[in-house]
Amino acid sequence: MAALGRDRMYKRQCGAVTDQQIWMIGVLTQYFVKCVMRFDHKDFVRAIKTDLGPLLGDTGLWALKNYQTYQTMKGNDEKKKIARNAVDLITKYLETGLDMLGSENKYNMLNRFGPKKCPAKKIARSSIDILYSWAHYAPMAWFE
Repeated sequence: MAALGRDRMYKRQCGAVTDQQIWMIGVLTQYFVKCVMRFDHKDFVRAIKTDLGPLLGDTGLWALKNYQTYQTMKGNDEKKKIARNAVDLITKYLETGLDMLGSENKYNMLNRFGPKKCPAKKIARSSIDILYSWAHYAPMAWFE
């Protein structure tokens, strides 16, 4: 609740999430970890701008840290490392916005699971069948 309160106070996108949309945080967490971190820079920036709104705040950071803790408890080292890198990317976004992540070279340096370092696991945004984009589920209060 504290993280959600900070997001509402700073008018971040997650602050506009209603009780009926709280599931969106979990869906976007999985989408970020499984797909977005495998996107090239162009698709990553597009996902940040249109898809990942509620994840780009304290509430999303809280959800990713819980996911990392859960993977640690399960003993799944690969997913734990991916979650830790996701936390680092969201933290960097909260600190600098797209100033740092907007640069392809810096994005490739920060994302240890991106297509530059794991080319065999690259995913294109256009290849995803069902895309849970925040732009499609946002309440009217967010647009105002």
